[in-house]
Amino acid sequence: MTNPSSVSHELIQTTAVPLAQSGVDLTEATLRRQRLVDPSPTEDECCLVQIYPPDVIEGMLLLEEEEFSIGRSPETDLPLFDSSVSRQHAMLIRGNEGYRIRDLGSTNGTFVNEKVVHPDCALRSGDTIRIGSFLFRFLSAGCVETHYHETVYSVMTRDALTGTMNKRYLMEALNREIARSIRAKMEMSVVMLDIDHFKSINDTHGHLVGDEVLRTFGQRVGEICRSDDLLARYGGEEFCLLLAATGHKDAHEMAERCRHAIADTPFDTAAGALAITASFGFAVLNPSEPKSASGLLGAADQQLYEAKRSGRNRVCG
Repeated sequence: MTNPSSVSHELIQTTAVPLAQSGVDLTEATLRRQRLVDPSPTEDECCLVQIYPPDVIEGMLLLEEEEFSIGRSPETDLPLFDSSVSRQHAMLIRGNEGYRIRDLGSTNGTFVNEKVVHPDCALRSGDTIRIGSFLFRFLSAGCVETHYHETVYSVMTRDALTGTMNKRYLMEALNREIARSIRAKMEMSVVMLDIDHFKSINDTHGHLVGDEVLRTFGQRVGEICRSDDLLARYGGEEFCLLLAATGHKDAHEMAERCRHAIADTPFDTAAGALAITASFGFAVLNPSEPKSASGLLGAADQQLYEAKRSGRNRVCG
């Protein structure tokens, strides 16, 4: 794992879409680059670490200015070229007691720990800042290095938007669980979950509302999971539930409980209450006829396809 105190990090101008598609005239805009070299944070130095999307900024951005602007405009200190971000979206302001964040009248709002900022609020180390579709973690001096490593580990293993594990972690865990189940001669199951008509939600209400749906979906299914179950975002609106020591009957029952948790109560979003359903397909590993991780996921995916084909909002397996 990279140690922020031993290497240089270059903050590359953040782009949610290719610059050529963003409408920015690069011949007129100065590309802002900031470099963090062998940081030894003083008592009043703080930083931002981008956690979603996780592959845009590498390393952490040291905050040195009294006022630090964020927005879609290339003239801001941290330009985020995405339509969900206002041109002048938010400002970080250093005061006697540390940084505060102020919303600058943005269209979609600024959020700290998923609470709207109105008009500003103090920042504490570990706070999550959401601006449009971007998520950042604010770290204060004195614990930057420790929290940086914790944040990087979280980025590597968790989906920042939903709080579930990510696909990389899922595949590693699935391979281990298959090997363990074969040795112990125990069944195990995987459930593929897919939000119904998710594209129409994004198309009708915008991807910020789609993000709200994804977050709530992850929370509701996560609350159903047992302590040894593993829920991961597989990609887009598709999730995977790994159920150790679970046969056909219990897997079907678990999937039905998750289905009801989604379908029975509308999702509260910025666009109002939305009725959301999901389709489920599951497959069971027979230890006497073992499958690979890809084979087991493929079998569950086929059942998911059948659930979609036969009308959605149902469990097949």
